[in-house]
Amino acid sequence: MIKGPRGVELIQGETFTLAASAARTATAGTNGTAVYFGGERKRFIVLLNTTNCDTEGTDTLDVYLDWSFDDSTYYNGAHFTQRVGTDAATKEYAIFDTTTPGAVVIDVTSDANSGVTRPQVFGPYMRARWVIVDGGGTAASFTFSVTGWAE
Repeated sequence: MIKGPRGVELIQGETFTLAASAARTATAGTNGTAVYFGGERKRFIVLLNTTNCDTEGTDTLDVYLDWSFDDSTYYNGAHFTQRVGTDAATKEYAIFDTTTPGAVVIDVTSDANSGVTRPQVFGPYMRARWVIVDGGGTAASFTFSVTGWAE
């Protein structure tokens, strides 16, 4: 039985958490804790589960998935669809897969647009990152989690 860096059998897939479910308020930007995968995994399915947008229509939530080679410099691999404070609960996922090789060079100098995944962007480290903007009035509050499956 061969195990990866987190003690998980490589033959099996594994679940991971980039951001546990919690209510979060306005922030200029928060980096979640990075998860180290090394080079053993070839496909990642990451779910953003937004369970409560209990705020105003001028408040926004942006959630990103970032990758790194060295846990120091990160580049953006996905930007989930922007949510506003009056949205209903939603779930959406992004897939990163080595069988989707890029045919062109991808500029990762800036973040992907809302709702865009760069499926061939990888690295040994992955993290979630989010920005919550309070548009005024009642304090912005979004409840969400970011979890995934790696195989």
